[in-house]
Amino acid sequence: MAWKYDPGEKRRKHKWENDYAGFATEGGAEVGKCPSTITNQLAEELLNTGVPWSNPNMPADYPRNIYNVHDGVVYKAMITVGGVSYHGFPLKGVAPKEVVSKLRDLAVEKKCSMEFEAWLKRYIR
Repeated sequence: MAWKYDPGEKRRKHKWENDYAGFATEGGAEVGKCPSTITNQLAEELLNTGVPWSNPNMPADYPRNIYNVHDGVVYKAMITVGGVSYHGFPLKGVAPKEVVSKLRDLAVEKKCSMEFEAWLKRYIR
């Protein structure tokens, strides 16, 4: 199934003008910011080539989250419309171990292993 990327036109929370991924504090919380160079087309490609994940204790017809790596940065996409669309952002925090293992393989394929490992060390628990 091809997932749609929801750019969040009414929510600009995960966008900024910098050409790199990072984080900004908004309302006391850190918010992942996508680089200005990620187009909606690239975001949808990352969504549809990513690693799907759902809580094994909560079966679902579609993934709860989809993870991917781009230029070494770990991205997490969350459902916006169940079974239809997702919105993604750079991840800081926890990622399932089985997902990290698959992302490591993707980073090798995409020739960004060094950057990926640096992102893991800095941002992922």
